[in-house]
Amino acid sequence: MARQIYSDMEANILDGSWPPETKMSLRKLAKSLNTSMQPVREAVGRLVSASALEITRSRSIRVPRLSREQADEIWGLRLLLEGEAAARFAARNRPEEARKLYRHTLALREHFRDRDVRASMRRIMEWNCDLTDGSGSPILVEMVMRLRLRYAPFIAETLAMNVPDDKEFLQFTLHIQDELVLAIEEGDSAAARHLRCSDLRSFQRYLYSRRGWTP
Repeated sequence: MARQIYSDMEANILDGSWPPETKMSLRKLAKSLNTSMQPVREAVGRLVSASALEITRSRSIRVPRLSREQADEIWGLRLLLEGEAAARFAARNRPEEARKLYRHTLALREHFRDRDVRASMRRIMEWNCDLTDGSGSPILVEMVMRLRLRYAPFIAETLAMNVPDDKEFLQFTLHIQDELVLAIEEGDSAAARHLRCSDLRSFQRYLYSRRGWTP
């Protein structure tokens, strides 16, 4: 039960259902999940330890908001970790695993066009999970997952902002992802690392521009 409650709460964070500053009490959360308080306490404790949730002075639970400095640091760590994951994926020479990423990119084209933030978030996270899993490193996967729990609400909130979309960027980033998969299929670790880092940098600039932050 505790594992299921944790998975449900984790999913709410990763798909943007709980944007930054979302507040709730343990009792309200247990009621919404149709469970008792104990498994909720256990799940909340794990998510607080991962900095995905925080306890307020009033003892309610809140999804933290990333500051500009925190976002910069997280993106720097993503470049290191996910660039390494892409390089390791390519080195493992598993082209059939890499091809699974294409279906996520294909779906993302539709979700971005329809401005479906929840569906886009789910596909983004699934794409990221499959890429990291392809590294074959459980430790690397765990490190990336902890970061994912922290930055997912930031991305979801930013994509949902009522500002014009940059259609050229969206086409560019999806093209880069296709090129990355091709590099992994071909076993080119250096190209895979470079392309993943390029993809992350361009996505960071896009998100920052939507927020009015100077890159």
